[in-house]
Formats: sequence, structure tokens, C-alpha cells
Amino acid sequence: MEFPKRYEPKSFEDAIGKRDEEAGYYQPQESRTGKTFYIPIPPPNVTGNLHIGHALTLTLEDIMVRYHRMKGDSTLWVPGTDHAGIATQAKVEQKLAKSGKKKEDLGREKFLEEVWKWKDEYAANINNQARKMGASCDWSKERFTLDAGLNRNVEHVFVDLYRKGLLYRGEYMVNYSPALGSVISDIEVDYKEEDSKMYYVTYFVSGSDNELTIATTRPETLLADQAVAVHPKDKRFKKLIGRSVILPIVNKEIPIIADDMVDMEFGTGAVKITPAHDPTDFEAGKRHNLKLDYQVIDKNGVMTKEAGIFAGQEAATTARDNVVELLKAKGNLVKIEPYKQRVGYCSRGHCRIETVVSTQWFVKSSELAKKVIVGHKKGEFKIVPPRFNKTFEEWINNLRDWCVSRQLWWGHQIPAYYDVKTGELVAVSMNPEEVYAKFGKENVRRDDDVLDTWFSSALWPFSILDWSPENPGELFKKFYPASVLETGYDILFFWVIRMLLMGYEYTGKTPFETIYLHGLIFDETGRKMSKSWGNVIDPLDVIKDHSTDALRLSVVVGNTPGNNLNFSLRTVENNTLLLNKLWNVARFVWMNVGDVKDDYRTIHDRIVANADKLLPHEKWILSRCRYVTDKVTDGMEKFNFSETGGDLIGFMRDEFADFAIEEYKITKDSSVLGTDVMGYCLLTILKLLHPYIPFVTEELYNRITDGKILITSEWPECAFERDEALEKDMALLYDVIREIRNIRASKGIKPGENVPATIRAPKKSAAVMSSNEAILKGLAKISELTVTLDKVEAGDMAYGVVGDVDIFLDAGSFVDHEAEKIRLKAEIQNKKEYVRSLDLKLTNQEFIKNAPEKIIRLEQEKKRIAEEQLEKLVLKFSAYE
Repeated sequence: MEFPKRYEPKSFEDAIGKRDEEAGYYQPQESRTGKTFYIPIPPPNVTGNLHIGHALTLTLEDIMVRYHRMKGDSTLWVPGTDHAGIATQAKVEQKLAKSGKKKEDLGREKFLEEVWKWKDEYAANINNQARKMGASCDWSKERFTLDAGLNRNVEHVFVDLYRKGLLYRGEYMVNYSPALGSVISDIEVDYKEEDSKMYYVTYFVSGSDNELTIATTRPETLLADQAVAVHPKDKRFKKLIGRSVILPIVNKEIPIIADDMVDMEFGTGAVKITPAHDPTDFEAGKRHNLKLDYQVIDKNGVMTKEAGIFAGQEAATTARDNVVELLKAKGNLVKIEPYKQRVGYCSRGHCRIETVVSTQWFVKSSELAKKVIVGHKKGEFKIVPPRFNKTFEEWINNLRDWCVSRQLWWGHQIPAYYDVKTGELVAVSMNPEEVYAKFGKENVRRDDDVLDTWFSSALWPFSILDWSPENPGELFKKFYPASVLETGYDILFFWVIRMLLMGYEYTGKTPFETIYLHGLIFDETGRKMSKSWGNVIDPLDVIKDHSTDALRLSVVVGNTPGNNLNFSLRTVENNTLLLNKLWNVARFVWMNVGDVKDDYRTIHDRIVANADKLLPHEKWILSRCRYVTDKVTDGMEKFNFSETGGDLIGFMRDEFADFAIEEYKITKDSSVLGTDVMGYCLLTILKLLHPYIPFVTEELYNRITDGKILITSEWPECAFERDEALEKDMALLYDVIREIRNIRASKGIKPGENVPATIRAPKKSAAVMSSNEAILKGLAKISELTVTLDKVEAGDMAYGVVGDVDIFLDAGSFVDHEAEKIRLKAEIQNKKEYVRSLDLKLTNQEFIKNAPEKIIRLEQEKKRIAEEQLEKLVLKFSAYE
């Protein structure tokens, strides 16, 4: 098979993805380990194209899936999309508006036909984009939150919760988004701090000369006041509790009540109670049997007819100004002060939220949470990173009833039925025919509202399998609960907690064993990506300009769980260079070794059987291969993908490419197992890198092995014992080579020109240098090498020090004494700073107190060696003075 000279990802990435999907490699195979691995994809909204955050999600999940597939677990990754009620309906309405139409012009049925057309187009786009990003999902099991099976499960859960008394319909203070025309949940409200005003208003006590002054930021709402509240222990107002005040402008009496919720230190210590326009006041109103639904502001922020002369005015602007002027004229306005206020805005519609009393459907979340809390305490699921446990516990222990109804057309229509004349709820049922038969079709109407998108998403981990309440199904029995739920930390409350609520309630167990939370992706300056700022990076553009593999490396390596990542195209460019390096390394091995036709395990066993014939550097690279295999495997199991990926890349680039390959060039004629070692190490690297960069590794593996398939191959398990003593010796050798290369570069010695060198070292280190003389001379470009235990007369030779090894390079005419002094001075300064940093650590009482004794001794040894090196550098520098 011909091996192209250049890395050209466009020539193979799409083709490999298509081949693997069509061959069924993405589908679950029989387990070789007796274990399963199941991960449900966080379903993207069918509102548009995938963004850079999706690239992160897909890459992290694909890394897990490809690892477990190669490990031998029966692996299932189910793809799908979310109907995203509010967002998708808004997109289609915007599309209609361009042709001058509204959804009401079409009617519900025709409008939903338009939304389904949108869904079909964008779901297909999204799935193709996910494929482009290398997602090895089982596409034969693709699901959609509104497909028939999932809709049936959603309706079952709604009806079942209602019958259990865990779901009810009632009046409640809710958030209303005028832009969306729908109720939204508390967590869909973003708060902004704004400059506002605090208005102090006098309420006269009925039948006396006393008065109460209250402080409010919304004077227009006083028209709906039902009481004034004071704290029961506030001595200033104790005698007034139970009496009444005259409500300004309205001129009616309202009671003075005592309630513990009043903050005696805020404002004047007396607060107005307006149940229909404030959540806290609504709760106080319920406690004191006040009228809850007397509204003077409608859900669109306009004054109602109950506001009298202010009816029809914008509440927060015109009406507020007019009310304040009237209060001033009547002598009720005491003063106005500047005030910083938190104002709620709709996270999707970007409009100011109105809090209104409305009849909605609610889930008793705190009741469902009891099973989740028990499961969490038992350790039935864990959160990665663990620091999010505190956030999780704060939320799960303080859940409010969840408003699940939305005033939309697109979504799971609520299976509740009302009497057309009285509006009375007559049935909650999955079977409309039964309802119609009982009451008459003409006498009932179905609820127009749909369920909150998160309600159906809460069932996702089990409903996307073959679960149904009557028959859990074989997939469910085999794979549930999911091994991992991977998602962004920003939807821990939105989605993760709700999946736990429903999972425990309907399957009796946690829906997933591990919750892996990734951070958000910002631009390279740390700003959120926004179209208005022009800093949005389209992952498909990155793939087009570079490659899928370069994109995947760029979003994972350097990105630790729960932390945000600043994404830069320069990182992508650097990773493209790295992939070029990998291509060139593989091509070199192939050109020297030829096709690796023997099975990976066969090569491994042949090396083990002939281990006595291995050269020292071959033993070293196999020992390091064992180390990196163990490290990567452990990192995969512990979700440490960033550090593990970095270590693996470092091994390929800094050890295998920079040293093992160069040593092979020098010793291949005398080596018995050189070709096997090269082939084995390269195949191991490709296997370990495959979860991160599946396309280039698959292409290289196919070429090197004359057509073998990597995605279905086994995860490497090295039987070679690590030789840590040898690794330490070789590390010293390579550090000496690097130091000689640095000296050569600083002297401007041409790469092809060999120069004499003398090395002075204690017996053990000297033996390492002598036994690897050929490699040292070959890699450091040394013409003559002298290794001695004795003192060296340095003369004009350039000097370097590594550990206990002194290096003298006879650079001859290349030595510039002034330049050498400058170089040595810089090295002395660097070494002093290093010693100083070790000093600071070793004099830090917290470090000494908490660090293991072994670590402390290691740091002390580092300091001793550094001080010896500093002394030698100073001595050499003084020779030039």
C-alpha cells in the first residue's frame, strides 16, 4: 500500500467515518469483559447548527466510548435530539414573520406541520455535523424527545404522577416572559444588577394620627397591596399589629400584619404585601389568608383595568412616574433614594420578567427528591469533579415545586381534559377515546398547554432505550443505568437533577453511575462567544480549515473537568503541526520496518520471549511504553482525559520520535529486535491515541498493518515489566544530550558538524554515558567522546552541567568568550531562582506539615543537586573573569 508523504485529512476523515458506521462498528458488540458501557448523548436542540460546546461534549463522550469499545465492553452510545419547545417554536415563528404570517394565521395543526418540517431539516443537519466531529454513536438507535415512544412515556409519567398526588394543578406565583408568551421556570431567569430607586411612602394608620413609612422599588404595585407587614418582635410597631392603614391613592383600609419574613433592618422595617406581584408576598398572603390574585399589572407589563386611571400604561415607566407624582401631590411621598436592584430577565427572550399569579401544573419536586437524597448519601452515583457535590446538595435539598406547563403549541401536549362550559378539570388520561366516550367529545377540551422541555428530557436515560412502563425491554435490562452522564456544569440543575428525580421514581435506581461535568468554552481572551461580538468559532469551519482530529485535541487537552476553556485557533494550528509530526513518524517506521503483518499480540509475545536480546535503549522505550499504557488506561478509568492526553502526546513526540527513532537509526544494523520494537511501540501509540484522534490513527493503522482495522482492535496491555532504574539512567543520558544540543545551538554550530566532548561524572553516571557511547555520540553529534572520573582542565571549552554530570564541549573557533559569559550568567541566574523556589517550599510550614516524608526528602535532594550545579557554574564563570 502506498504511503502518502503528506498528512491530508480531507482525503480520509469522512470516508473512515462512513465505512465504520456502515460496517456496524458503532453498534454494541458481544462483551469480552462481561461488562457494559452505556452513555446517553445530551440531545442538542433542533434550533440550528452545533457549536464549539457541542464539539467538546461529543469529543469527551467519544473518547469514553472508543476506549470502552476497544477494552472489550459491550458499548452503547445513543444519539438523539431535543424538540426544545420554547426555542424551536420561536425560530419557526421568526421564519413565518419574514413572510408576514403569525402562528395564529395557520392554526395549531398547520403550524405544527411547519415545526416538524424544521425539525426534520435541522435534526438531519445536526446528526451529520456530529458524524463530522467523529461521534461513533449507534445511529441505528437515534431518538427524538417527541417521537411516538418517548411521547407515550412522557404521558404515562404525567398521568402516574397526578394519580400519586405528586403532580397538581393550582394557582401559584410564576415567572412570565412577555417575549416568549409563556411561563418559564426560576432557573430560566437571569438576574442583572441595575441602577434603580427606592421610594419611601407614608401609609396613614386608620383612626389615629400614626403613620407607617414603607420602602419599595415598585410604587406602581401599591395599588394591589393587601396588607402592610412588620416583624412580630419589632417593638416600634408592636401596638399597631392588628390595626389598619389607609392605602394611598386607592383610599381603602388594609390590615397591619405580623410576619417573621420581615427584615427589621431593611428600609423602615415595614413592608407592603402585594401577593399578586411578588413571590415572597404571595407566600405571606397564603399564610394570612389575603387575596392572592388581585392584579394591577398584566403578564405583559401593562397596567390592568383594576389600576383605574393608570390602566393601559406601561407599568415600569409611565405608570410608575404617574403614581409617584400623585403620591407626591397627596403628601404620601417622603423621599426617593438611589438603589441597586436585581432585575430578572428571560434567558431566552431577553425581556424583563413579570411575576404573575397563574393556574399552572406543578410537580412536587421535593417529594421526588427524597429518593435521590438517599441514593446520593449511599454513593449510588458520583459527581466529577467532586467540588460540585456541594452545589448539588444545596439544590436537591431546597427544591421548590416545579412548574411544568408552558403556553406553547410545540411540545408534549398535556393529557388533561376540561369541561368546555365550566372549565372544570374532568380527566387526566393517556386515552382520549375513553375520555370522549365518558363525557362526550363535544363536551370536553384538551389542555392547550404543553410540558416544559425538561420534563421529557428528565426521562431521557431510560426512555431512549426500549423502556416502557409495561415492559422495560432487553436494552434497558442490559445497559441501564448509564455508566456515565457527561454534560456541562451549567445544566446541573436544569437537566441532571431532574433526570435523577424521574430515574429514581420510575426505575428504582440512579439513571447514571457517574456524572461528568465539563466547563464552558470561551474565546481566547476569556469572553463568552457571541455573534454580536464577532468572536463565535464554528467547529465546522475549524474542521474545514484543519481537521476533525485537530479540533478534538484542542477542546480536550488542557481542559479539566468543571473548568472553563479559552479556545484559540493557534492551539488548533499547533495541534495540526503535531498531527503532521505523527504522520511523519509513522511513515518513517513504515519505510524502515515495512508492513506490520504480524498480529499485535504476536509481536508483543515475540519480544517478551527474546527479551535478553534487547538493547538498553530498546528496553527503555518498552519500559516507557508500559508506563504510558498504564497511565493512559488509569486516566481513562478516572476521567482524567486532559492530563492523560498531554502525557501521551509527550511520549510520542519527546520520547518515541526524538529518541527511540533516532536510536533505531544508529543501531538498526546491530539490533535483533529493532524492527519489532519500532512496530510494536508505534501500534501501541496509535491504539492509545485512537479515542482522542480517531481518524488519523485509523488511517495510519490501516496503512501500517496492510488493512487491519483499529476501531475494533483490542486496547493494549503490556506485559513488559517496567525498569525504573533503567528509565532513570536513560533520562540522565537524554538530559545530557539535550544540554549538549543547547550548547551547540547557542554557539551556532551547524547541525551536521561533529565536535569533541569530555564528560566528567561519578562512577555510576559515567558508566551510563560509556555504555551508551554510540547513542550519545550519534544524537549529540560528537566526534570524539572522553568519559572520565577525574577533574577536567576546561580551558576554553564550553561548559554545561546536568545532575552530577559535567559537560565540556570543545567548540574550538565557535567559542565566543563574551557570549559564553552571558550564557553562563543566565544559567546561574536561572539556577539561583530555582534554588530560591525550593527554599521557599522547604521553609513553608504548611508544606512540611502536610507533605509526605518521601516528597520532602525528594525536594531536599533536588535542592542539594541544584546547589552543587550552581557552585560548578559559578566556578566556570569565574574562569572567564
